[in-house]
Amino acid sequence: MPVEHLTIEDPKELMEIVSKELEGIEKGLRMIGNDIPVDEKTKIGMLCHDEKGQLVIVEPALKEGGDLVIEALKCADFVDKFKMMLAATNPKSKIDVTKPPRVILLLPECSEETIRLVKRIKDIKIDLYTWEYLKIGDSKGLHIEPILISSLEKMEKPKGKEEKKPEKVAKKKEEKKEEPKPAKPAEPKEEKKPEPEAQKPKITPEPITMKPKEEKKEKKKLRLF
Repeated sequence: MPVEHLTIEDPKELMEIVSKELEGIEKGLRMIGNDIPVDEKTKIGMLCHDEKGQLVIVEPALKEGGDLVIEALKCADFVDKFKMMLAATNPKSKIDVTKPPRVILLLPECSEETIRLVKRIKDIKIDLYTWEYLKIGDSKGLHIEPILISSLEKMEKPKGKEEKKPEKVAKKKEEKKEEPKPAKPAEPKEEKKPEPEAQKPKITPEPITMKPKEEKKEKKKLRLF
């Protein structure tokens, strides 16, 4: 079937079409409000939140211009200041106020200059998409193509190329430290010398006093005559 490229000239028409196809941009996007004034010149196109409760500013544009990125930063700063109030007034949305808002820019075309400019921004994540409004047969719809997705930089890598996480490396280092050291050869045990017996007290024999032998008295022989 032939594909016909349709043009959109009214920004409100583009906004209405995008609001019906938020799931085509990112799964879980829900709109909170649109055309929210920031100052006299700037408005937030669509204020949404993702499935994790983070605030997302969606800016559909009819043409690419140098001021789009600056205006997106201004809108993000405004939303960041009032995110507590937004969470209080939209309790069903379960807005996560601990995270700063991020931005999605929908452009009919995206130049290298815009991509380089967005890559230099570090504090706020800005995703770039291009859109085409197509007609196939009797059906019409947006064809949205991602150009730069800063919010998906930390996608899971294949297991074979998975980088080691710092925590795991630290644990391995600790394990290495805790590895038992090779046992030292046992030192020969010193033979215990028998303890000298306690010297018994010498008993000095008392001198034996010899009694002088009594001299035998000679028996006098009796003379008969």
